[in-house]
Amino acid sequence: MKQQHRDRTRCPVACALDILGDRWTLLIIRDLMFFEKHEYKDFLAAEEAISTNILSDRLKRLLHYHLIDVVPHPESGARKLYYLTHKGKGLVETLTHLIRWSSVYMPDEVYIPEEKLKILRDHPDLMIQQTLDELQKWEGKYDIY
Repeated sequence: MKQQHRDRTRCPVACALDILGDRWTLLIIRDLMFFEKHEYKDFLAAEEAISTNILSDRLKRLLHYHLIDVVPHPESGARKLYYLTHKGKGLVETLTHLIRWSSVYMPDEVYIPEEKLKILRDHPDLMIQQTLDELQKWEGKYDIY
């Protein structure tokens, strides 16, 4: 994996962007975090239409940096379920605030269900906790952690 900025600078923004700084990586994390997508086919079905080679590359990158992990699918050993690690879940505040920023400064361009938008605007910490609770509930179904 590239370590461009970490070889030249210790800037935290530059170093984070080495891992997260492309469109697809954050969208995969978004899908895991907010949309309960956990299978390769789920990511392919997203409306942004990621290509198979880019999806495979980004999943490998996220696994390499320990932002996600994988377990065998209970219905078929040939399939995998991806999930966010503790390190990956550490992005929940960042993504929640990015969503909140978009809702404030791009309201005509983004869609957020009204009930979620109210919580997001009035109580972003509640949105963060609800997201973490949902992730934990999913992990409980698959004996993760």
